[in-house]
Amino acid sequence: MNVLGINCVFHESSAALVVDGNVIAAAEEERFNRIKHGKPALVSNADTLPSRAIAFCLRQAGIEPEEIDLVAVAFDPQLRHETFQVDPLSVDGDWGSARGEALFRTGLARIPERISGLLGVDCAAMVRWIPHHVAHAASAYYPCGDDAAAVLVVDGIGESATALLGAGKGTLIEPLGDLRYPHSIGFVWEKLSAYLGFSPYDASKVMGLASYGDPRTYASAFAEIVGEGLEPEIRTDAFEFRLPGFAALEQHFGPRRLPGEPLDQRHIDVAAALQSWNNRTILGLAERMHRLHPAETLCFSGGVALNCTTNWLLKEEGPFSRVFIPSAPHDGGTAIGAAFAAFHASGGSFPKSSSTSCEYTGPEYSDEQILAAFAQAGVTSHRSPDIAREVARRIAGGEVVGWFQGRMELGPRALGNRSLLADPRDPGIRDMLNDKVKHREAFRPFAPSVLAERARDWFDLGRDSESFHFMLFTCPVLPAMASRIPAVVHVDGTSRVQTVSAEINPRYHRLISAFDELTGVPMVLNTSFNDSEPIVCTPADALATFLGTRIDAVAIGDHLATRA
Repeated sequence: MNVLGINCVFHESSAALVVDGNVIAAAEEERFNRIKHGKPALVSNADTLPSRAIAFCLRQAGIEPEEIDLVAVAFDPQLRHETFQVDPLSVDGDWGSARGEALFRTGLARIPERISGLLGVDCAAMVRWIPHHVAHAASAYYPCGDDAAAVLVVDGIGESATALLGAGKGTLIEPLGDLRYPHSIGFVWEKLSAYLGFSPYDASKVMGLASYGDPRTYASAFAEIVGEGLEPEIRTDAFEFRLPGFAALEQHFGPRRLPGEPLDQRHIDVAAALQSWNNRTILGLAERMHRLHPAETLCFSGGVALNCTTNWLLKEEGPFSRVFIPSAPHDGGTAIGAAFAAFHASGGSFPKSSSTSCEYTGPEYSDEQILAAFAQAGVTSHRSPDIAREVARRIAGGEVVGWFQGRMELGPRALGNRSLLADPRDPGIRDMLNDKVKHREAFRPFAPSVLAERARDWFDLGRDSESFHFMLFTCPVLPAMASRIPAVVHVDGTSRVQTVSAEINPRYHRLISAFDELTGVPMVLNTSFNDSEPIVCTPADALATFLGTRIDAVAIGDHLATRA
């Protein structure tokens, strides 16, 4: 059975192709159209499809549109209709208003027509509407490898719920509870990110900033607007999620920071209070989840599952002995989840996948395509007899190298196939990368990619989790080792670790092993291969970033280009 999964209703537009229960291809639209998040989340564009991602998935699978059996969309219009309520604190014609909702539903109704037009096949009878949070849950549960698990989804909003608590039992996912708007942990992050002068999508920046602050400074003020219990009791009059202003928040925390203005300690302490609240709240939801379904494994998904600080506490202090988070817990992963859910609901015989089967699902490029891209860009390259060892030598010598190999990662984190690599021992490399390559704030940390078999020699990894492969936990650096890798140690003494195994990514593992042989340090600094844009997808994207930044070299397949 061939199932095309589509996420298009909000943001992080994506597509996936699942054949007989196996993920053959999945990618986010932003990597192809070069627009961050694929598109803005407007009431008027729910039917804007991830057309390039869809085309890639079909091409990768070698499937013609006529061979598609089901099209699974990660949203349920009927559930939305049954649960939507007008928000009195909204802008007429926008989210939460009656007129805005009418525009939104009109777009939802056009989705089958748009799919049929794109594919050139009448797909109306093939469309399966999968509730948004069920798609999130399926993206984590089915690849986790267990036949029984608890499932927790936390994000901004689905149809009207903002969180799902569920039980995975065999091939079924049974909803057991939820949170409803306005009690949205994801929306709190979006609104406060904007209050702090970032975009609503910049929760990762706020997470990094929080480590510099004192959460106690605004603890009482925060409790007034989110409640003091373990589950959120969020005051809409304080957040005004669907209004553009910040007057209510300013009464609690002072004037908002405008984009580009200096960060005051007050702003930093607000970020710390937010992170502390998130930690407590997610742990509280996990405790509730465990009471409802006391399994050994918790599958965690939704945009809030990208918070690596909270994920560490959930893994170490939560009630579950195992925590699994997929590489794309955000909306970009719901295309896979929707396809999984539709496949099983239609009677497919589901093979339980390994927990590492869904991260490298994007496009890859042949040697001929790579050479053509170098020629088109006017960049001279040479073929390396051992590209991993040559790049390791260059990194050890102080260079920053773009590393472009194999199939592109799914999810917001570069996992060693579309990465910028540098020496973690260099105390000055962090400031240089932030300022001259990534063009981002100086407080932003960088992550280490470390040999899986050596990771515990350098980091306190706590309980095991396959999700270390996906760079989804911050964990303490062993005190004796911190001074040797200053470029990847955050101000709080932690690192957002990615473990790399020879089985999952052999070429990347070989590079890090070569760096270890040269330096005695079994890791490299890894950040996404981009410059204020989506992560590079094609060789042409990689070469454009190479030419437009201070990167010293770029390795694409077996071909290396340098500045010299």
